Amino acid sequence: MNVNFNLLKNKHSWNSTIHQLNSDVLTRHVLMKGNVDNVDINFSYCEKTGKGDITNSDNKLIGNFTISY
Repeated sequence: MNVNFNLLKNKHSWNSTIHQLNSDVLTRHVLMKGNVDNVDINFSYCEKTGKGDITNSDNKLIGNFTISY
């Protein structure tokens, strides 16, 4: 599956291919390519829409992602 990441900071976006959707995989991709200040990030995901949000430890939106197959 393909994940399109979009971070609000610097309007940074990229695509990655993943084989398993879980928070560990998503975190690794955001930390490696996202240049985020806070390593404590959380994800919410809606299977129906294929879209999710990325928030920081203060529960503020820092980006989003979409899944496609």
